[in-house]
Amino acid sequence: MSRLPYDNFNAHEFILRDWLALDRTVLANERTFLAYGRTSLGLFLAGVTLIKVFKSDFAIGTGWVFVVTAVGVFIYGFRRFRKMQSHYRGLAALEEKILPEELEREFAAEAALEKERADAPSP
Repeated sequence: MSRLPYDNFNAHEFILRDWLALDRTVLANERTFLAYGRTSLGLFLAGVTLIKVFKSDFAIGTGWVFVVTAVGVFIYGFRRFRKMQSHYRGLAALEEKILPEELEREFAAEAALEKERADAPSP
């Protein structure tokens, strides 16, 4: 599998904002796959319509080009989706392990700060 631009980042250094951005990226990946599917379905239906409705050789040839292109677009979109999904799965496993520890540290630091404010004498 080829390397992705953000493979250089250490997931152990992520903060909550980074994990939330990762979740948004996963949803964007799914939305992009659906767009590929919608495009391929449109091309396929246009191709079948050209083949079935029009009788000219040009229309039938163009229809077959659309059908073949639709299959290609769907395969390309599916491969990209799977590639990105496998990358995100690895990070999701780290998220389940790292994020609770990180949140616990943040909540402990916030609780200590609030206790310090409560214990401080008011002027």
